[in-house]
Amino acid sequence: MPEQRLPIPYSALPSSLIDAVRVPIDTYIIKVASRCNLNCTYCYGDESYQLQPYRMSSATVLAFLSRVASYCLEEHLQEILFIFHGGEPLLAGKDFFREFVTVASASLGIQVKPTYALETNGTLLTSEWLDLFRELDISFGISLDGPAAINDRNRVNHAGAGSYSKVRRALDAVLADRRLDQLFGGVLTVINLAAEPLDLYHHWREIGIRRCDFLLPDGTYDNLPPGLSPDGLQTPYADWLIEIFDEWFKKEDTTLSIRIFENIIKLLFDPEAGNDALGGGQSGLLVVETDGGMEPLDVLKICGSEFTKLGLNVARNEIREVHSADLMHLYQLGATGICNTCRACPVVAVCGGGYLPHRYSSRCGFANPSVYCRDLMKLITHVRDRVLAAIPQHTCQKLRLRTLSYEEALVLRVPGELTGGRPDAKP
Repeated sequence: MPEQRLPIPYSALPSSLIDAVRVPIDTYIIKVASRCNLNCTYCYGDESYQLQPYRMSSATVLAFLSRVASYCLEEHLQEILFIFHGGEPLLAGKDFFREFVTVASASLGIQVKPTYALETNGTLLTSEWLDLFRELDISFGISLDGPAAINDRNRVNHAGAGSYSKVRRALDAVLADRRLDQLFGGVLTVINLAAEPLDLYHHWREIGIRRCDFLLPDGTYDNLPPGLSPDGLQTPYADWLIEIFDEWFKKEDTTLSIRIFENIIKLLFDPEAGNDALGGGQSGLLVVETDGGMEPLDVLKICGSEFTKLGLNVARNEIREVHSADLMHLYQLGATGICNTCRACPVVAVCGGGYLPHRYSSRCGFANPSVYCRDLMKLITHVRDRVLAAIPQHTCQKLRLRTLSYEEALVLRVPGELTGGRPDAKP
């Protein structure tokens, strides 16, 4: 296993802090299928999935749910969330999901209420699958990156053919069935800087999408996302998102919910509204691979081959054992584990240091600002100023909120230092 270069050694933390940041596991990302029928260009570089079973077996499901039931009893948890993931989870087949829900009901009893969600690429989605989601009460989202000309640059199958037409057929069926309104969580879109942002925004509105989110492409200091350079001075992703935000905010567009913008606005007024990607919220999430391996956040795979492997498996380990793993503990630290540069930043209450995987470098571990540091700062200050301009001045004064330009934020972040976004070796 590669050295993980944690910014704060787990053994060096006082027990009071360890207890304070230990978050009970209440969300499980279940890798029900390790393979995918698409071959997206930006997918994880980690190849360990090739050593995994193609599908989670019945024996692994039984062992996993038994561990979950015991853990819920230990932690006095009454509600948990299962998120079916992959690969492409629909490759597991309909019988797998019926079996899983049946075994979960038997294992958890009436003491624990499970909720089910699923993320699919949509290419295999049929009316029969939609009937199954309604039958089992599984909410779901669909991944799509925009119109065909944009989506099909990256979201292709193993023969290189685009996926838009198949996903669009599935989307049309979903949007036409109002019985699915409460189950369909919307569209997840990875930002492609080559796309005209307003073209994508208008496309979503034209086809009837009511909820969406824009995701920053995964990257680290060792493998920068497209459009970013080592000096960290550019803000292409903020510029791209700001075009959509301005149009969405100006129109007071209540027909389309855009999660990243809504989360930033919430965090301006409620710092406790953060999650693991924005706001530095602490997360009780655990990934379970098809072979039963228990791992922290799956996006951490971008940090290196087998980076997330803890050597723990539901076949032989209790779920509580993940709390002793350094990487799991670091993930659960949230904003508590950010570097000194981030602590001094005037937008840290909203940014939270950014997504943990995006802070990684082989030189400094996670003791860096996000590779998207300047993008996040520019986007947050822009949203903040637009929102505050729409609020009566006396209300802003009462809330002790004032406008803060991107340039002001840069100066306040590190006085006299305007070259942010570089590794910071001080935890």
